[in-house]
Amino acid sequence: MALDAKKLTNVLRYVPGACLLVEGGTIKGANGEAIGVSGIPRHHLVGVSLEELIIDDDKDAVRSCLASQTEGVRRLSTRLSAGLVPIELAFRRVNGQIAMVGVRSMAFEHELSAQSAAELTHDPITGLPNRHHVLERLHGRLVATPAQPLALIGIWIDDLAELKAERGTRVVDRVCRQVAERIQARLRGPDLLGRFDDAAFLTLLTTDSDLEQLRIIADRLRSEVSFPVDFDGGLVSFTASVMVAAIGPQRPSVERVLSRLEAVGQKAAASGGNRTDIFSL
Repeated sequence: MALDAKKLTNVLRYVPGACLLVEGGTIKGANGEAIGVSGIPRHHLVGVSLEELIIDDDKDAVRSCLASQTEGVRRLSTRLSAGLVPIELAFRRVNGQIAMVGVRSMAFEHELSAQSAAELTHDPITGLPNRHHVLERLHGRLVATPAQPLALIGIWIDDLAELKAERGTRVVDRVCRQVAERIQARLRGPDLLGRFDDAAFLTLLTTDSDLEQLRIIADRLRSEVSFPVDFDGGLVSFTASVMVAAIGPQRPSVERVLSRLEAVGQKAAASGGNRTDIFSL
């Protein structure tokens, strides 16, 4: 019995998984699962070219897979032009003209991939870039040309470990989120903000302010950041320490920035916190 598209179309209903029957590049049949995965009604699938359903960037790849005469399965990750749904196509040659094309939705994998990427680069409590990511971006700004006038601000929540021991994790998370939002509200588009560690935030400003102006900025920010936070109908009080450093034309390395940040943070903690430090890098 000859394997023609009409007879194979009747077999599709028994094929497990989403599947298309393609002859000479044109879809001749589609089983119910293929319609479910693609979200495209049968009358919009059957009779059209497979490559018409795919985003423009991958049309040549689809054409190549359909033209291949090699045995086995060729796979292609792509998107449907309608709605940009991510899918994987698996091409299996039946004869010189006919191919069975499996269709698998990749939406779930794409969602997991996006979540994994966010977990690797962002702090789950505040949503800000995490230590690794913010330092990577800081390095990019420090080596960028032309060099822009910059200032670095470190903000520490004083005695955060003691607050956690006394009031619990939920209170600490609430305080950190509020501090992040308060700092973010003071920034402009090109400014950079990230969570440096559990108790510290790092901000990079594009500014040519002198040290006296930076001191005023730091004192104002320290006051705004450490305003009591509402939690379960009560107020949580805390203090903050702020370090502001002017970055000159001779750019420091990230290692030098880190060393100075850690030294200032230790000094603030040893002195009881609630202080402002100003210097040049």
